Amino acid sequence: MKEEMESVKQRLAPLVKTDDLVLLSVTLLAIGIVVYDVLNDLRNTAHLRWQLLVVLDFALLLYFVKVLADKHSEAHDRAEWWRKNFWQVIALFPLLGTAIPGLGWVGILRFLLLIPAFTAIIRLLNVTSSESVSIQQRIMHLFIIVFMLSAAGGVLALLFETEYEPTCIADPDCSESGMLHTIGDSMWWAIETVTTVGYGDFYPHSTGARVIATMLMFVGIGLVGTLAATLSQLFYSASHERDLETDRLLIRLELLTDLHDRGELTDFEFEKAKHRLSEESDGAASKARASKQPRIAASDQKSAAIKTREERKAEARRLLETVGNGDDSEEIE
Repeated sequence: MKEEMESVKQRLAPLVKTDDLVLLSVTLLAIGIVVYDVLNDLRNTAHLRWQLLVVLDFALLLYFVKVLADKHSEAHDRAEWWRKNFWQVIALFPLLGTAIPGLGWVGILRFLLLIPAFTAIIRLLNVTSSESVSIQQRIMHLFIIVFMLSAAGGVLALLFETEYEPTCIADPDCSESGMLHTIGDSMWWAIETVTTVGYGDFYPHSTGARVIATMLMFVGIGLVGTLAATLSQLFYSASHERDLETDRLLIRLELLTDLHDRGELTDFEFEKAKHRLSEESDGAASKARASKQPRIAASDQKSAAIKTREERKAEARRLLETVGNGDDSEEIE
């Protein structure tokens, strides 16, 4: 079981940059905790729930402290590092500190964590890195980023809408029909918005939810468009590679034919060269098919090995019976 888990990790390693994804996830969760507390005033309305969030928030801040400590230890110029990253330390103001009278507004500093989260997105998309990244890796990262940002946007919009609902009910000019009331409605609305479809069955009423909608629309214009372009690139590259291999083969065949017609290659050399080209083409096709096939599971390998051993035992048994009967006329290879 342990070997299978390691094998899965090795297969996923080239596709997923785990550290950046964890940073992005923890950042969205840390911001969501502060927003949820501010909108619902949990310290006064649900004290036990607020205490649980304080503990969770403290654990998340420990993660950020570890990340910053690692980067600080790797920095060559510590003073320069502090000048560029002091705002990340300020953003780690704990949720417990917002309970101090007059410091409730400090929770807004948590939004500064969006800056390293944005940097993590840039790294995942390999926009500024010089290392080569496969199309499959880029598609994987795009799917994960779009999903995470859509889910976070839907939850935050639902919190703003829930807070605004009493005001909408009291206002005769406000229609409640398109408001977000459930987590399912908010997720559906977030997907509509980020894909720039916008059916109009749900739409934000509160100012906070409209800000979230604006951010999701910009995400949709950028990331979803990039995802569509990357998928097109994947299909094009596979087809282009096949066409390119065919063109190489035709060019080499034309060159051989030209040399043969000019008498620089004998008939034997010409046929031998064509045979070699045919073998190389078949070998490349076989490798391409093998690369697309999934790896055989450990259980299947074991079954195949058992079957092979049984066949060898049966063959040895037939050989012994043949020798015992004195049938020397049969040739044994």
